[in-house]
Amino acid sequence: MPGSGKREIGAILLAAFLAQIGCGIEARAEVTTPAEQSWIMCYQCNSEYDPRCGDPFDPYSLGKVNCSLVEPLEHLPGQRPSICRKNVQKVYGKIRVVRGCGYIQDSNLNAEKCLYRSGTYNVHAQYCSCTGDLCNSANQAVTSALLISFLTVAAIL
Repeated sequence: MPGSGKREIGAILLAAFLAQIGCGIEARAEVTTPAEQSWIMCYQCNSEYDPRCGDPFDPYSLGKVNCSLVEPLEHLPGQRPSICRKNVQKVYGKIRVVRGCGYIQDSNLNAEKCLYRSGTYNVHAQYCSCTGDLCNSANQAVTSALLISFLTVAAIL
């Protein structure tokens, strides 16, 4: 189809943009000093490159990372990771799960500590964060049921 390449690129760019928003990268974010933070261990993987990262999750064979050893991000000077994240993205029907360290807690999270976003071209995302060691392994029935419900409603709209 003519223009389908542009749509696909647009969808990928939108997914990347939504990931940035979902990761809580905001200009108004407060910077804390390293003395105010403690270390946290998180799983770090991407189901695009390793299917074991998806759901159901296989925590025994994937990498764990001490987030306090992760290099600070250039656009967040002085900010160290303090949370774990699990992001589920659905683009053109393909689901990708990304787990890793997070820097800023988003104030818009729901009771399940998740944020849902939906965009054009069949792009949907769920961003969850938590503060316990290796907490981003979650494959909770509640989270999965909420994601399925959200994606179903989004598909109908």
